[in-house]
Amino acid sequence: MDSAANSIAYYRHDPSGIAESMILLIHGLGEHSGRYTEWIKRFNNTGIGIWSFDLPGHGNSSGKRGVMPFFEQVYDIIDDQFRVMREEYPGVSLFIYGHSLGGNIALGYLLNRKPLIDGAVITSPWILLTESPSPFKAAMSSLFLRIMPEMTLSSGLKTDYLSHDKGVVERYKSDPLVHGLISPRLFSEAEKNAAGLLRSADQIKLPLLLVHGRDDMITSPSGTVEVAEKAPNAILKLWDGGYHELHNEPFKEDHYILIREWIDTIG
Repeated sequence: MDSAANSIAYYRHDPSGIAESMILLIHGLGEHSGRYTEWIKRFNNTGIGIWSFDLPGHGNSSGKRGVMPFFEQVYDIIDDQFRVMREEYPGVSLFIYGHSLGGNIALGYLLNRKPLIDGAVITSPWILLTESPSPFKAAMSSLFLRIMPEMTLSSGLKTDYLSHDKGVVERYKSDPLVHGLISPRLFSEAEKNAAGLLRSADQIKLPLLLVHGRDDMITSPSGTVEVAEKAPNAILKLWDGGYHELHNEPFKEDHYILIREWIDTIG
C-alpha cells in the first residue's frame, strides 16, 4: 500500500463459518468504524464478513482531525482493500457499503474507478445537504480552500438528529474518537463529488441499494432520489420517519433485513 494507506487503521470482522459475501464498509464524517461493531455482528451472524477502516483524519487513523487527502487517494486505499479481500476470499461476492460521507465516497469510487465488484449499499449519502451553507460561509470556504485548505472548522453536524435513540446520540457525543471538524478541502471534495454524481449517476452500472430516511435532518433524501432515478440498476428505499443513522433507528432490524435480502438477490 502507498504511504497514505500505511497510516490507516484497518479492521476485519469475519463470520464464524464460510463467508457467503464480503463487504467493505466506509463510515461517515467525524465518526469511525468502531461505532458499527454491533451492526456488523448482525451480518457476521448470517455469513457475511465486513472489513472497514477509519478514514484519514478520523478514529484511530493518523492525520489532523477533519482533514482528508484528495478523494483519489482514498479510492487508492479502497482499491488496495478490495485487492486483499479478493486474495483472501477468492470467488466470494464483494460489496461496498457507504454511509453519509462514506456513501458519497463509495458512489464516487464506483463512478470514477468502475471496480469489478458485485454491488453497493449506500445509506443516507452526502449528495445534497439538508441545509446548504450560507453564501457567506460558502465564500469563506472557497477563500480558505485556496489559502488554508487544511484549516478545520466546526462541521455543524446536528448530532441530536442522528437517531431517535437518545442513547445512540449520547454515546456519540461522549465518544473520544468522534470529532466535529471539517476542512475546506474535505468539504470541497465531497461537494465536487456530489455534483459529479448528480450529473453522471447514469454511468454507475452496478446494482445499487440506495436507502434514506425521509426525516433526515443532515443529508437530504432528495439527492438520493435523484441518483436513484439516474442509475440504471438502482433500488431506492425511503424509510418513513427515519433520521440519519438508519442502522441505529428503532426499525434497524427491518433495515438489516432489507439489506440482507437485497444482497441475497445479487450475490
